[in-house]
Amino acid sequence: MARTTRSDIERTLVDSAREPASEPPGPAPAPAAEVELDMADLVGDHNGEIVFCNDSGFRSLAIRTDLRIVADGQAEAHVTAAGDDVSGFKFVKFENGVTLFYEEGLQLIVSGG
Repeated sequence: MARTTRSDIERTLVDSAREPASEPPGPAPAPAAEVELDMADLVGDHNGEIVFCNDSGFRSLAIRTDLRIVADGQAEAHVTAAGDDVSGFKFVKFENGVTLFYEEGLQLIVSGG
């Protein structure tokens, strides 16, 4: 299971980003994820399932990998081998068999490694 918490620096950056800009807005930058992880850094249970719990309320998560997504959707009633109830969570399954479950409301961005 992966949990996220924001550091003091991240909280300051988020707060300052919410303040109105003093200069006229330029072109919108490409959206960036608030959290970026490499697939190689994620450890699943013995069934290859990873659960990402978003306790910090992040809006976006980027996973860097060269693996293809072979399935995605919303989990029906399911408990992982580690004992996590992921019923209703969104999921993506990668070609290596790893399945990442994540909570509704979190934007998942999968990009090449």
